[in-house]
Amino acid sequence: MSVRRNFHAAGMLALLLAVAGGCAGAAVSTATVAPLVTTNAMVSPVSPLPAPAYAPHVRKFHAIDADNHHIVLNRPGYLTLIVGTSEDSQDAARAAGKAMYPFEGRPDFSLIVVVDLRHTIASWVPSMVLARMRVSLDQEGSELKPYFLKNGNRNNPRSYLHVVPDFTGTICPQLDWAEHDDKLRVLIFGVDGRELVRMDNLDAGDMGKVQEAMRKAIQDQVNLEQAHLATMGKPPPGRTHVVLQHPPLVPYTPLPAKSSN
Repeated sequence: MSVRRNFHAAGMLALLLAVAGGCAGAAVSTATVAPLVTTNAMVSPVSPLPAPAYAPHVRKFHAIDADNHHIVLNRPGYLTLIVGTSEDSQDAARAAGKAMYPFEGRPDFSLIVVVDLRHTIASWVPSMVLARMRVSLDQEGSELKPYFLKNGNRNNPRSYLHVVPDFTGTICPQLDWAEHDDKLRVLIFGVDGRELVRMDNLDAGDMGKVQEAMRKAIQDQVNLEQAHLATMGKPPPGRTHVVLQHPPLVPYTPLPAKSSN
């Protein structure tokens, strides 16, 4: 790849950050990101499950995202999908973003994109790359609003979008990701911070498998919460509505594409 083309690819990396549909999205730092809430939180919430905590001996993975926010990649309480991509896997990254649309805006779902930029021309001009990433995230936040609303979340999606550029190799090695992989890589972390699923060498055609793995992880937590609620009986007096940390998955119907006219 020529220097001109490589530079252009680095600048256009922001486009693949459409994956960040939560790259988020996730609320991963309560100090810098609005907490995840849904429109069913109309009364004082009752916590159906004990406050989530890290499983014993679970390592926390720290990073700085494109907005200069300190985030924890495997924050407890969230089912987090980490998508690892590079300048050579943009098509698969976009497909991964679309595959996650059914989960965008859920109070227990987090999507974070890690972009491997080690030994690329992008590491020469990080400020330019970061600026392009933020512009792309702003656009993505606007486009995700209808998907958030379908999951009952009226907050600004932009607050949930996180992309982590790894210019120097401080993030990818922690996740045991080899250098310069031209395929997509995926990790799913559970609510206690444990790694649940690891997938490597993914193409755009593999995103159905990723969606199913994410759906299973969420459904397992939904079942756990529903079982716990069944043992609670009636809510305390004055608490007539329980805010679900893991609400049931709703049927997903893709929204109609915007007209180009």
